[in-house]
Amino acid sequence: MTAVMGDCVVNIRLRYVNEFVDRHGKPRRYFRRRGFKPVPLPGIPGSIEFMEAYQRALESAEPIKEKRTQRPAGTFGRLVTDYRASAMFKNLAPKSQQTYDKVLNALTEKHGHRIAADLTPEAARRIIERIGAKRPAMANLTASVLRRVMSYAVKTGLRRDNPMVGIEKYRGGEHHTWIDEELATYEAHWAVGTRERLMFALLLYTGQRIGDVARLTRSNIKDGEIHLVQQKTGIEMTIAIRPELAEAIAAMKPKGLPLIAAESGRALAVGSLYQAMVKAIAAAGLPSRCVPHGLRKALLRRLAEHGATTKQLQAVSGHSTLAEVERYTRRAEQASLNRAALDLLPAPARSKNRKLQT
Repeated sequence: MTAVMGDCVVNIRLRYVNEFVDRHGKPRRYFRRRGFKPVPLPGIPGSIEFMEAYQRALESAEPIKEKRTQRPAGTFGRLVTDYRASAMFKNLAPKSQQTYDKVLNALTEKHGHRIAADLTPEAARRIIERIGAKRPAMANLTASVLRRVMSYAVKTGLRRDNPMVGIEKYRGGEHHTWIDEELATYEAHWAVGTRERLMFALLLYTGQRIGDVARLTRSNIKDGEIHLVQQKTGIEMTIAIRPELAEAIAAMKPKGLPLIAAESGRALAVGSLYQAMVKAIAAAGLPSRCVPHGLRKALLRRLAEHGATTKQLQAVSGHSTLAEVERYTRRAEQASLNRAALDLLPAPARSKNRKLQT
């Protein structure tokens, strides 16, 4: 496929792009991926309009729903089809449904013909370990989705047990929480007034997921607060604007309505924002473990260390349950309780002849 880059015409290869000329002689381009609905790609290949549409299609292409008759009863593929039609799946937030769909499509492609009741704990563990060998975070996500599907199988009488119970999570599958020195390094490199500093400030001081931050516009700001509805949970959030964030927003010359905009003035797609942050982090000399989601965790970590309660942390992050929030407070509470416990000991008797050995 040819694309125009400035004054040059170059050949580029993009996955899932289908190009043809219609009966009127007009070139058409679609994002076509097996199992997903086709998405039209406007503009000239290589243009901002085209690439942003392509990125959005990569991230949120809508899967084609299987017909209930496509898979024989009792197979894993039929179980997935039934699960997608259940309240258990329908009650998930739209963003979570998209995430589940991607995992379920991959599992169905490989294992859809197998009998769901025959999946043993050992076989389930091997599936997760094969993924975890290279992608621990994806292994954790796959285990979580598969555990929920098998729970549905138990409820509907297809299975007597859930083979996913007892499969441990990969520690490496969790995002690194930025430490204070890493936060200071980034701020020292990217001054207030740069887009990179604004992206950082929005992720850190709102405590929201990158998908929600990417959608923020100036209309989300009212009376000195940010108002949004989280894509993943559907929770309405009111977020106080910290002075550091207010300074970063005020220092950026507006380019259209989005708070973080492309050169065209349009909002950045989630993938584009993520890649922009990855480049900014690398340019600041920070290690690869520092990823955008770690800034959300860093805010909760700092709040916990300064005595925030689990309810307060939940009001910041928007987690629907306290279980996830408690992970951020556990370490901070342990440190403060340790100091308080040791302070209960009586002061030692001091000897004039004893000196502290260093």
